[in-house]
Amino acid sequence: MLYTQFLKSITKSGVVESTRSFNHLIEKTQDDKILIDDEETNFATIEEARKYIKQEYISKQLEEQVSKELYEEISEHKIANIIKEYHDIKVTDTLIESYIQLASSHIFSVDPVVQDIRKLNKLDNLVDGKIHYVLEDESIVAISEQTQSKLNNLLSEQTEIIEYMRESKQNFFHVLERIEE
Repeated sequence: MLYTQFLKSITKSGVVESTRSFNHLIEKTQDDKILIDDEETNFATIEEARKYIKQEYISKQLEEQVSKELYEEISEHKIANIIKEYHDIKVTDTLIESYIQLASSHIFSVDPVVQDIRKLNKLDNLVDGKIHYVLEDESIVAISEQTQSKLNNLLSEQTEIIEYMRESKQNFFHVLERIEE
């Protein structure tokens, strides 16, 4: 897009000021509304919206760092034993690191090793009997351990379905609804 086309598109939509903050687009419209990623907010100024985004970003980074550190504190010997319990493979440092990364990412998985590692982390057990996942669209879903067990049995070799479920909350619940039918 040429610069002149960009300016025309901004003025057509009523945007008088815009900026980026932590990969989010903040805009002020002609009628003094503040938009974040094209969503209307209750902020009065762009600076308020920028501070909010910064606070959310820092909070998210801190949470990820604390969660990752908690996983790193779990003994590698303990993780190796969990892997051996479910899989008949050679356990290497790389494999252990991969499982730690997978567990700490909170991405949906039907691998029982990931779930057992997550049970060792106190932050992953905030709601008793529930397992939460962060999907690619950044939505968070929580399911019961019973539902997780059912998914483990049904989807253990179904990588396409697992990938589909990881994409969005709608996809995740679509599969759950189909399984319940």
